Order: sequence, then C-alpha cells, then structure tokens
Amino acid sequence: MLKNFFAPKSIAVIGASHNKKKLGFLVYENIRKYGFKGKLYGVNIKGGKVGAKELYKNVCEIDGEIDLAVIVVPAAAILEVIHDLGRKNVPSAIIISSGFSEIGVQGKKLEEHIKEASQKYGMRVLGPNCLGIIDSWSKMNASFAESMPAKMNISLFSQSGAICTAILDWANKNEIGFSRFISLGNKMDIDENDILHFLSQDEKTDIVLGYLESVNDGIRFMTNARHLSLKKPLIVVKSGRTSEGAKSIASHTGNIAGSDVVLDTALKQSGAIRADSLEDLFDYSKIFAFSPEMKGNRVAVISNAGGPAVMMADYIGKSSLKLAEFSQKTRKVLEEHLPAEASCHNPVDIMGDGRADRYEIALNEVLQDENVDGVLVVLTPQVMTEIEKTAEIIIEAKKYGKPIAVSFIGGEKVEAGKQLLEEKEIPSYDFPERAARSLEVLYEYYDFLKSALKKKRDVQEKEHDQNKVAQIIKPAVEKRLRTITEGDISAFDIFDSYGICTVDRAYELDLDGLKHIGGKIGFPVVMKTAVDVLHKTDIGGVVTGIKNESELQKAYFSIRDRVREAKFQENSDKVDIYKQENRGIEIFLGAKKDPNFGPLIIFGIGGIYVEALKDFAYRIAPISHAEALKMTDEIKSAKILHGYRGQPKCDLNKIADSIVGLSRLMLDFPEIKEIDINPLKASDKKCVALDGKIILDLESLPVLELVK
Repeated sequence: MLKNFFAPKSIAVIGASHNKKKLGFLVYENIRKYGFKGKLYGVNIKGGKVGAKELYKNVCEIDGEIDLAVIVVPAAAILEVIHDLGRKNVPSAIIISSGFSEIGVQGKKLEEHIKEASQKYGMRVLGPNCLGIIDSWSKMNASFAESMPAKMNISLFSQSGAICTAILDWANKNEIGFSRFISLGNKMDIDENDILHFLSQDEKTDIVLGYLESVNDGIRFMTNARHLSLKKPLIVVKSGRTSEGAKSIASHTGNIAGSDVVLDTALKQSGAIRADSLEDLFDYSKIFAFSPEMKGNRVAVISNAGGPAVMMADYIGKSSLKLAEFSQKTRKVLEEHLPAEASCHNPVDIMGDGRADRYEIALNEVLQDENVDGVLVVLTPQVMTEIEKTAEIIIEAKKYGKPIAVSFIGGEKVEAGKQLLEEKEIPSYDFPERAARSLEVLYEYYDFLKSALKKKRDVQEKEHDQNKVAQIIKPAVEKRLRTITEGDISAFDIFDSYGICTVDRAYELDLDGLKHIGGKIGFPVVMKTAVDVLHKTDIGGVVTGIKNESELQKAYFSIRDRVREAKFQENSDKVDIYKQENRGIEIFLGAKKDPNFGPLIIFGIGGIYVEALKDFAYRIAPISHAEALKMTDEIKSAKILHGYRGQPKCDLNKIADSIVGLSRLMLDFPEIKEIDINPLKASDKKCVALDGKIILDLESLPVLELVK
C-alpha cells in the first residue's frame, strides 16, 4: 500500500513556487534536479512558472493520473487541498507543512479533520510536519533536505525532521548511503508500524534504522519489529529514557517498571537493537553495513599499546563477548615472528615499535584460527607506526570473511588511515570501547537469529482455572476494591488457580482465633498484621520464626501495639498466619499492565532488598516456558539459583512454571493492573509464594463481563 511513496510514476507538488526563498521551490527543485524520471507537476493557486514550466492553479486541471502529492502550503489551506486530491483520486500524499498537533489544541483539531477527509477518499498520508521522503533507487528527493545520499541498502525512518538532516550530513561524511529515507512527522496516518511492515518486505533494504519519540501501537510494533528482525537488523533510538516519576506507587512492581523498561523489553524481545544515542546509531549502522555474519562471541584483540589492550580485555570481560583462546598453532606462529617482549596471548600486543608487518602477521594468524569469530584492531600513533600501510593490511584481511572492527586512536596523524578504512568499508571508530560495543551488538543480533530460528518444543503449559479466578475478581470489582491481598477475597487463591503454589495460611485472626493454629499449619509460622500497608515490616507488623503457642501470643500483642503506635487502627487487632518456609531463596515476581505493549512480567531476587538490588529480568506476555527459563539466567544473581556456596540448587522449572502462570493470568484478566509476589520461596523441592498483592485497574476499566 505504500508503493506510491517510494516508486511513484508521477508527482504533484502542491504549493510549488518560483520564489527561491519558499519551501515550495526547494521541494519542487529537489525532485527535479536529483534525477526523478517520472512526471513532475507544480500546483500553485496563483499560477505562474517554475523555470520554464507552467504551474497549474488546481490539481484537478492536470491530465492523467497522479501517484503522489507533496503538499507545501499553509496549514489552513490543506483541508481543501485534500478534498481536491480526493476528487482527483490521488492515492498518496506527503504533508510537509507544519502547524498541526505540534502547536496545540487548534492544530490538533485541524489535523483530525484532515485525517477524516483523507480516510474518506482512501488516501494514505505521511506527516504532517515532516521533512518528506528520499528514495535513492528511484532518484526521488521529495523533501527539503539539501542533499541526495549515495545508494546503499540501508533505510531510515525518523519522527524528527531535524534528526533526519543531521543523519544525512553524517552519512555523506562517512561514506554511508541510504535506500529509503522517511520522515514520519506527526504520524497522523502512516506510522512506524506501516513503515516496518513495508521495509520488512523491501528488497532494496538490508538494514533498518529508526528514531522514535513515541510508539502508537505497542503490540503491533512488537509483531512488526520481530517479523523484520528475523530478516534484517533493526536498530532503534528511542528518546525519553527518563520519566517524571510515578505519581503514586502502590506496589514494588509500580516502582520497578517504568515506561522505558517496557520499551526496552519490547525491543529486546522483538530482536531489535536499541541504540542509546545517535552516536550509537551511527556506530551500529557501520558494523552491520560493512561486516559479514558474526558466528560466535570469541574475539581477538590486536594492539600496539598495552594500555588500550588491557582496557579492551576489561570491557570484553563485562560484555557478552569473550576473549578467544588461541590454538597452539596460532600461539607458536606469533611467538616465532613477534619480538620476545610481545604478548602472544589474547590480547596480542605487538609493542609500540611495531610496524605494519607485525599487524599483518598477527591479523593473518588470528583470523585463520577457528577459535576466533571476530577481531578488534587498536592502533595508537607512535614513532614507528605505519598508519596508512596498516590500514591497507586490515583492508586486505577482509578476505577471511570474519568481522573486523578498528580503532585508530588519535586525531590528525591517524586521519588518512581512517579515511582509507572508511572508503574500503571497514568499520572504524574513534575509540576502542565503541568498536568493541559495536562488535558485541553484531554478535548479539546473529545470536538472536540463531535462537529464534531453532524450533524447540516447549513444555506443556499447566492448566489454570479461569472460571474460579473470575468468581474471585468479580466481587472485588463490584465492591470497587483497588487491592486484593489476603482475606475472603484472596490473592493467594488466584495464584493457586494459575499454577503458582502458595504457602499454607489463615487470615484475619484475633487472639481467640490463634488457638491451635500452630497445630493446623505447623510451626514455625510467620505472623503479619492484617492492616493494608505495602511495607508491613516498616511499622513492626511482621514477626518470623514463631516456634510455639507462647511465642504466638507474644508476637500478637507486639504487632498489635506497634501497628497502633504507627496510627493504623482498622484491623489492628487482626493478624495473618503463614507457614514459615525456611529453605530456599527469596524471589520476586511482578507484573504490570502497560496500556501500549500489554503485561510486563518481572523476575528477580526478592525479599526486603528487592528495590535496593534492582536485579531483574523482564518479558512482555505471553511468555513460554523456555523464555521463562531464560529469565532465570539473565539476572546478575543467577549463580544463587544454581546452588551458590553449598546451597541447594533451585528447581528452575518450578520457577518457570510460576512465571508462565503469572503471564497467563495477566493476559486473561485485563482488570488486573499490577501484581506483586514477594517473596516466592524457591528451593530444590518446591517454589512457594509467601506473600502477594493484586492491584485492580478500576480507573480505566469498566466492570468487564467475566467468565461464567
């Protein structure tokens, strides 16, 4: 449906002008001068000429079909233009003009009227308030950008026109070209999802770059991004990493899962690569444009200076890459041909007096080593350094078909060598950390492809009782309860119904109700105040390790008095009792409904330090058992789950079952806004929820029809 935007046979510029200071002149001239082969018409209500060509006063005066209209007239006149284009059956339009939703309420209303009119005629519209489109294959520059990029199979879309012009300028300097170059503007009609869908099928696009300020439809975005990423790399810069902060935090989950965490998770899960800055976007585009597939994460470092080599070893040690272990043959050759003072292990230090021939020996040997998947070359300009000759040797080493990332550190002295590398499509970086990070991203993308293409049979999902949960949630919604914890309407009963095992318990007991409870549940037990507060330990509302009836009574009075001192009266004489599970690791499970992307599931080490440690793995539901197992291995504290320092190994499959159950629960019940399970006690024998809270979305959801 977007074909006419990239390969039109005829274009009409509405607002074309003979005045060289007008935007209408620049857009018309750009289409003409860069070699567009189709028919080009100019339209201006006053008539006149552009060069030798007459301008039409109305698009309806033009004989023949028009595939694409480019509109450069004042915002107030555009609604009438859309009606004219509709009567002419023009299928596609780019609105370059500004003055719409970006300026406020009145502009937003005008934009809505234009959208309604264009939809009436079945017209697709890019913009408004955009730079336009450039297509190097059809030699079409339907924009007000001042240059035409070289032809390469890289496409870019951006929500910011200013970012577009900056990227074009950088690309021209760095010998980077583009296939499709798209400015989205206000995304009145065509948005990132339409562009991702088009580019995934575009034979002229091998790499996709994007700059986004917002995502219109998160679920559709994930589908389109994953579909594209399975075919070609998608690299995205998304602005707005920080937020104003939550207005009210009702749970651990609400504090942990900001909107940027959700987007980050969505991109990762879709196989897209997130660039933190435009600098990263440029870096990653070079490594993908100029490099072959990276088949593993084993990297060799070659340097003529020890300091940068050690820095690279440090960086690699903290990354998903690892330093390759050279074969015996490689080490032997290096030892024979490099000075005795040189390091022939990885990193390879050819010494400060090393000329180009030492780089040649090291490069040839490590690139032929089967234990090496990629090479990072670092050069500092020293007295004996042959900069340009070294660059030529690196260029020659492309024949081995392995990725090479290069950092010539310095300024004017290394500029000629860097220029040589860029001309021959060797990714070159000012600093070695940027080269290493780019190599890491290259590996991670191809590793994603390998994982995604493996057909694994997942574990059968456990049955869940959706009807039972509906009958629990229904009275809570009817009573307009915001929070479900313990009591008659129990979060634990909901968890049990979705395969998340819960601890033996009894709710809202007074002093009389405590009699014989130890015999029913079994000592030791935990006692908690029944008052509704998130951090019960903060008000002295929790006592653990209660071993007998006497300690049970003492704990009751202690909790009651402390809770009242903290100014909580309602339910202050009631407590909840839980079987104390001493064996195992405390885990945190959380879920948060994102209005754009759907439920975000959070896993990490739990207990009282959950927010202090902030050691989490994230996924957007639905989550398979295999993905849930991956989450358990992604946190920094994963070693603890595998039996750290003599502790028993946790049953990871039971943890994964709980994650999958939570994912399914959130999908089945949109009434749920957030869930906290903290802690989930995991051992080698079982995985049991000891505490939990469900927050309902009463503000934005009506009472939904529940399962009968």
